[in-house]
Amino acid sequence: MANVVVEKVTNVCCSKEYFLEENEHKTIIVFNDGSNSCAFNLQAVLKKGSVLNIYNVATTDKTASLNETIALEAEGATCNVLNVLLVGGNAKLESNIMLLHNCKETVSDFANYAIAVDEALMVLNNNAKIVKGASKSIVRQKAKGLTLSKGAKIKAMPNLYIDEYDVIANHAASIGSISKEDLFYLMSRGLDEKEASKLIVLGFVQPLLDRIDDVELRKEISEHFVSKL
Repeated sequence: MANVVVEKVTNVCCSKEYFLEENEHKTIIVFNDGSNSCAFNLQAVLKKGSVLNIYNVATTDKTASLNETIALEAEGATCNVLNVLLVGGNAKLESNIMLLHNCKETVSDFANYAIAVDEALMVLNNNAKIVKGASKSIVRQKAKGLTLSKGAKIKAMPNLYIDEYDVIANHAASIGSISKEDLFYLMSRGLDEKEASKLIVLGFVQPLLDRIDDVELRKEISEHFVSKL
């Protein structure tokens, strides 16, 4: 049975460590609602057949950092990381994620959905390493960024360090503003520009909301995103 741990990173900086036993499944939701500047640090070690899901959520106009290292140490270990991040004001949000494939037949899937407004800067430092001997491992990285003002910036740095041939490793990144075609389509259906833009932005959040069973938490996260737009 999956264990669900909800981490609300609001008023304090904190560090967490997780050690998953064989075939253990765990889901961790880290939620920074922007109450204060903060740094969240996470380290995790996964054993054989264990599955770790990490959902990082931030809606902040305070400078913050997210630092996570996950080591997949045995066959069948799987880690799924999903970042849904919104930063505004003059803040800087830095995400540093490292996924270490230290054994064969391990899997990681890392997706970023990032939104920057005002004069904010977001830095996505995405890293995955497959060591020599970790054959038949799979690494997937994806970063999708949306800037909602001229002064907002998103820097995506997907890094793959591969020391083994018999693996699958890929990454993709796209950063841009709201598509005029998407706006036109929604406005042709009766929405004004503000409503259409908000709907497009909330589409970035939906992949996360679809994975959270807690109705109240889904509502809280959605409301925080809307309030920051």
